[in-house]
Amino acid sequence: MRNLDILESWKEIADYLKKAERTCRRWEKKFGLPIHRMDGSPKARVFAYKHELDKWIQEMLHAADDSEKRGFSFAFQFTLRKALFPLMGAVALVIIALLIWHPWSKEQALPPQTDKPSLAIMYFDNNTGDEGLDHWRKALAELLIADISQSKYIEVLSGDRLFNLLRQLNLLEAKSYSSEDLQKIAVQGGANHILRGNYTKAGDSFRINVIVQNVSTSDLIGSERVEGEGEKSFFTMVDELTRRIKTHFKLSEEQITSDIDREVGKITTSSPEALNHFLEAHLWFHAGGDFRKSIQFLEKAVAIDPEFAMAYRKMGVAYNNLSYISERNKYTQKAFELIDRVSDRERYLIQGDVYRYSSRYDKAIETYKNLLQIYPEDTIGNGNLGATYMRLEEWDNAIERLRVNCDKAIQTKTSSPFSTVNLSCSYRAKGLYDKAIEILEEYVENIAENPIVLRSLPVCYICQGKYNLAQATAEKTISLKTGDLNIFRIYGDIFHVKGDLEKAEKEYQKLFELEEKTIHSYGRKKLTALYLLQGKFNKAKEQAKKGLEMNKEFGEIGWEASFHKQLAYIYLVSENSVYALKELEKSWQKDIKRESLSGQRWTLFIKGLAYIKSNLSIEAQNIADELKELIEEGMHRKHWRYYYHLLGMIELNKDNFSDAIDNFNKALTYVSSQHSTRALYEAHALFIEPLALAYYESGDIEKALAEYEKITELTSGRLYYGDIYAKSFYMLGKIHEQQGDTAKAIEHYEKFLSLWKDADPGIAEVADARKRLAGLKNPNNLSEFDQ
Repeated sequence: MRNLDILESWKEIADYLKKAERTCRRWEKKFGLPIHRMDGSPKARVFAYKHELDKWIQEMLHAADDSEKRGFSFAFQFTLRKALFPLMGAVALVIIALLIWHPWSKEQALPPQTDKPSLAIMYFDNNTGDEGLDHWRKALAELLIADISQSKYIEVLSGDRLFNLLRQLNLLEAKSYSSEDLQKIAVQGGANHILRGNYTKAGDSFRINVIVQNVSTSDLIGSERVEGEGEKSFFTMVDELTRRIKTHFKLSEEQITSDIDREVGKITTSSPEALNHFLEAHLWFHAGGDFRKSIQFLEKAVAIDPEFAMAYRKMGVAYNNLSYISERNKYTQKAFELIDRVSDRERYLIQGDVYRYSSRYDKAIETYKNLLQIYPEDTIGNGNLGATYMRLEEWDNAIERLRVNCDKAIQTKTSSPFSTVNLSCSYRAKGLYDKAIEILEEYVENIAENPIVLRSLPVCYICQGKYNLAQATAEKTISLKTGDLNIFRIYGDIFHVKGDLEKAEKEYQKLFELEEKTIHSYGRKKLTALYLLQGKFNKAKEQAKKGLEMNKEFGEIGWEASFHKQLAYIYLVSENSVYALKELEKSWQKDIKRESLSGQRWTLFIKGLAYIKSNLSIEAQNIADELKELIEEGMHRKHWRYYYHLLGMIELNKDNFSDAIDNFNKALTYVSSQHSTRALYEAHALFIEPLALAYYESGDIEKALAEYEKITELTSGRLYYGDIYAKSFYMLGKIHEQQGDTAKAIEHYEKFLSLWKDADPGIAEVADARKRLAGLKNPNNLSEFDQ
């Protein structure tokens, strides 16, 4: 993997320093910026080490401090010295900026890529003398961020990015900021302006003071002061500050008048207490993956302010991440009903959520794109657009959007864990596992050991078949005690694919000791899959039924539909198509109710397979036609795999091997690489096995051998289809037996029988494998075989 300390071009060096390439070249010549060349010649390819650049910056900062101590003075201070005496930290920042950016030089730095000014709003200083008012330090900053973020003309460092920057710099509890602190925040946050402020109190009267500084030019571009009575006046004071601050950014009167600027109390909440609970949920718990704790604080927020729309939206997102789909829909709908209580930016996000969750992907994409036309750098907009493309399995489009967030996260060292995880998953789906791992490791090394990111590393290693690495990374994550519970289900998966089935069962059983109900649902699904791998169909059905009953109790119809599908599959492979069709009908009704086109297509697909099992070719063809119409109705092009696979099964049932093989191969072109341990639709074994069988029955045993071996080499793509994985060893035994390779035939029969040693009685393949194995080991005892 590439050394993350190395920058390998002028572009990467310039991006790291947040300056133009021309400026970096000048800095090398005039100030000794540490640049290396491959062969030492001036025209050779350049590279640099991040740690050397960081050291160089620090040396320049110390030089600036020394100059300040020697009485260095600049003209802009001449009338402000008295007024800004309490704010000399800001003056120091200007001095540092002047020395580093050298504005008196004839060659000026190029402007940033965007024409918009960018602003970092720092936590406020509490100058009231009352520690009970400390919560306004963050709250005032967040309110101002929310208010100015509405603007089409000013880019604002988001509250969560600021929070994570301050946490990384150990400044979360800082009462004030040094010039060096401000410089780091400006550079890492990608902001060219800093806003600092404080609030004071006299009786019931409050005063808020702010100054705004242009970091690049070292100008103090303005200061403002507003006053109000009581804490509730902070909301109207923020509105007034926003209007005044905009005038300092050289916006025209027409731009200011036409800009988006709704009252901050109406787009957030007018309750200081509700706002404080919201910030606790958002900043401390949500991004860290502790969604249950986040929900607890959000519930307090909406109890105080029942019309706090963004709190409802955040609850919907948290429930979605916990896989409570009904609760997700409930709170997303509640946010939608209060859509007049949010900013235009948030309105697009809520509308996008509603469309995305109801499978109206075309409307979701249109909504997110409309948002990004106004706010092209919006983190959630880019992230959710990327997530929408992921649902459609449009991996390249997903990567394009998610990279916007992840590149910014790495450059600015601020958090974007959800986009990072989704980007890694998208690379896995394209089979780029090393790239997927690199994305996660970059985040951990450069930003934070976020549990959501850490949890994804063992998934990458599972997909690669590197099970010991997967186990080690999972155990490290568990030891951090992050509050993220999903790592425990992944831990069980490692032993499942590793072949330690007893340990896998124990780890899956431990999921029921955790409080979260959806983790229990995963436990049932995982045990169901584990028992399928062992040929224990009755135990698998028992687990699926328990999962179904549990989810009926708390009304999660998405989970109910999923367990009906799993039951249908178990009945199908255990030769009970009638019961399979009954379960599929129940699944269909749930999928209709929850408006899931993906669920409906999957249900039709399995229904077609059930008809084929029953030799009902006409009915199967009718299902194929219905499935085709349903696929054409939506945007999910990859779902054509179901249609072509079903056509292949229809042809295989007629012994039309050539047509069957053509259709199976078409279906496989729509199957992504293995990328998840979570989805029932990670069905690589299911799609490969009929192709292998078609080759086998057509007499092409070499190609059949190759396809069955592919199944035995699967990792996450066989987790939910262990019966197919196990039977592939049986089929490989038969093929090697036909080829006269007795040793390999014995090896594969023994592998199959070791997996199905405790399988349900009466399974034909088990009896046949035992009979064949005995014959191969005792070739003189031919009485065991029919000749």
